[in-house]
Amino acid sequence: MNSNVSIVIPVYNEELHIENVVESVEKYCENIIVVDDKSTDSSLDILKKLETKYSKKIFILENEKNSGIGYSVKKGFSKALELDNDIVIKFDGDNQHLPEDIPKFIEKITKEGFDFVKGNRFLNNAYSKPMPNLKILGNLITTNLQKIVSGNYAISDPNNGFLGVKKECLNIIDFKNLKNNYFFENSLLINMSSLGLKIGEVPIQTIYQNEKSSIPIFMASLKIIPTFIIFFYMRNVLNAKFNLSINSIVFFIFLIIFVINLFVNNLSLWAVSIFLLITYLIIDIFNFYSKN
Repeated sequence: MNSNVSIVIPVYNEELHIENVVESVEKYCENIIVVDDKSTDSSLDILKKLETKYSKKIFILENEKNSGIGYSVKKGFSKALELDNDIVIKFDGDNQHLPEDIPKFIEKITKEGFDFVKGNRFLNNAYSKPMPNLKILGNLITTNLQKIVSGNYAISDPNNGFLGVKKECLNIIDFKNLKNNYFFENSLLINMSSLGLKIGEVPIQTIYQNEKSSIPIFMASLKIIPTFIIFFYMRNVLNAKFNLSINSIVFFIFLIIFVINLFVNNLSLWAVSIFLLITYLIIDIFNFYSKN
């Protein structure tokens, strides 16, 4: 058992998995915080039974309405901040993660001094079953967008939901800046990057149980571009707030010219906009690797 670790598990309709998930992570932490997002199956009933079994160790929180995975995780994080711990782990309730990977996050934080650690399915070919092809394509698109948006070019699996963070770092995050939906992980990485925290990755295994998606992943990835543009703006606002740099100035000049040109549609201004954007990316990449 790790007496300084809390594990947060968001749950929505996971009656087939949640009992096994809770039972399997129990030995790796001091307490478990499970947030039920108004499940319509028997997930909550199962959690109530687990609460009786682990009465001193498990906290069951319930959303009044279905509010999204990000909302649930933020609620769990808020509870974790009230408890006696040093590290908070976010572990999904769908049984895709292996609890045996939890010590990797703890060691990365305690022994290597990282503030925020993401799981990575692609390091050392870590995932235990092949990722579906559509997921590979969708992840490739969003990963490269996320690198640009967050300014962290070393994180190669930013959408991964398995993560660990120092409690002291959660204390300085404004939860209002974090999304309530499935963009939560992306917004959290952006905020962590903007604060200049030390961010790392550990290889994890992920189990895909012959899942079939009805969502056109490629098109869905393209549809999130507007959201990432908003994230891009948010990140530079945060950067300007905490540490105004030449890069932030270049971004805002680009933004002003770009918006103006939406109305005047001048070819020269489009060329200037492209030049500024490329300049921004070059400076951004240089700044990142010069610090790492």
